[in-house]
Amino acid sequence: MSILAYLMDFAYSAVPGAVFAMLFGTPLRYIPYAALGGAVAHLTRTVCLNNLELGIVAASFIASTVISVMFILIAPRLKVPRLVFTVASIIPIIPGKYAYFALLSIIQMHVANETKSQFIETFFENGIITLFVMLAIGMGIAMPALLFYRNRPVV
Repeated sequence: MSILAYLMDFAYSAVPGAVFAMLFGTPLRYIPYAALGGAVAHLTRTVCLNNLELGIVAASFIASTVISVMFILIAPRLKVPRLVFTVASIIPIIPGKYAYFALLSIIQMHVANETKSQFIETFFENGIITLFVMLAIGMGIAMPALLFYRNRPVV
């Protein structure tokens, strides 16, 4: 990919971060941070997929880890909980294509009259990818916090 394509990816993926931040009720002064987080998350995943040739699960884990560390460092300076930013910033890397194809194969399985083995295979293939990417995103958000905040008292 060219640098222009990466810049376009960065700019376009900032939009869902900002929109979901607004949808979640984030104050207006913090929406640019969520947009930046969404753009960084998607660009990190794109670079990991294209240049480092990692799989989608590993790339999503790295992207969500980068976002989590980024907002662990930024959020205390703004005196805001980091989840205000991380939840909206992770939205651009949710695997919508795989989830869509998994659900579409279930619908096609019920509508089609021919053999259903192809649709079952498609469902499990896309469903497992979706499941593992979502687990990787969750672990990428949670693990840096466990490392950074391990000396904090529980109560």
